[in-house]
Amino acid sequence: MRYGVALGALSTASLRAQYARRAQDAGLDSAWSSDNPGEDAIVHMSAMTVAAPGIHVGSGILRAFLRHPVTIASAFLTLQSASDRGVILGLASGTRRQNLYQYGIDVPRPVSRLRSVVGIVRGFVDACGRDEPFEWHDDYHSVAALRASAPDLVDPAPFPIWIAAVNERMQRFAGEVADGLCGHPVFSAGYLRDVVRPNVEAGRLAAGREAPFELAAWANTVVDEDKDRALHRAGMMIANYLSTRSYRGILEHYGIGDRFDAIRQACLVDRDLDRGSRLIPREVIDEVAVTGSPDEVRETLVTRYAGVADQVVAHFGGFASREQLLRSIDTVVAAPLG
Repeated sequence: MRYGVALGALSTASLRAQYARRAQDAGLDSAWSSDNPGEDAIVHMSAMTVAAPGIHVGSGILRAFLRHPVTIASAFLTLQSASDRGVILGLASGTRRQNLYQYGIDVPRPVSRLRSVVGIVRGFVDACGRDEPFEWHDDYHSVAALRASAPDLVDPAPFPIWIAAVNERMQRFAGEVADGLCGHPVFSAGYLRDVVRPNVEAGRLAAGREAPFELAAWANTVVDEDKDRALHRAGMMIANYLSTRSYRGILEHYGIGDRFDAIRQACLVDRDLDRGSRLIPREVIDEVAVTGSPDEVRETLVTRYAGVADQVVAHFGGFASREQLLRSIDTVVAAPLG
């Protein structure tokens, strides 16, 4: 099994670059950057790739509809040229609330539009590799006879495209079109095994895809010698995510669907994440999150997902002090896992 680290909770490009280098030196397979208001995944990935060319640097995740697909493809071709291992394009449609209220973009058919984005990115990269013009026309995008303006400056090798998928339809779509799936910090190992993997396989079967596929667990990781405190902090992140309406099915899977309205009120309306965490049963938090002392966390990251995921990416939430956050990340990048 391979291991990676998500660095989106770190505040600056230089700090993400420093920790990407540490992850590379520890023998991890991947380091990931996020894409949110106030930060740009591609800018952060540039710093990380230059600092750590020997590790896969990925977008975990890139907002799929904020940039033209040719711009996305061009950026990742450029990043690939700076990497010895290659880059990974992790894409997500985002929730309707994220797209509409954060960016003023309404996406009524996100799966269809994401299919267009993936098709254009792959098509443009392929055309660059053959030094041929690229053309694409559908309901969302129109590209006419476009060539790379400086083909000698980019590495035209295809890079893997992963999809972040929360609901079951998107999981099947990921299996149908993608090379991998970015997990989610609210997915337990059991949820990955019993729900996500079967949906991915159904999508692959429907599309007749036989190429390798990498299913990654995004492990909600909190390092703290005080187990109760670690679980509470992990629960804050879980509650915050599960207050989103489109994630309600995950609450149902964990047997606490009847708490959705209370969780939503606590996290979205009252912004009381402490109360939100207390609404998630301890056994659910313990099933979803990787918490405890440094030794306990490292052991759990190695053992929990064996036979379930192809790669485990340690993910760290923002509900922590800088000291707590760095201690958690330091635990993962201190030495090889596994």
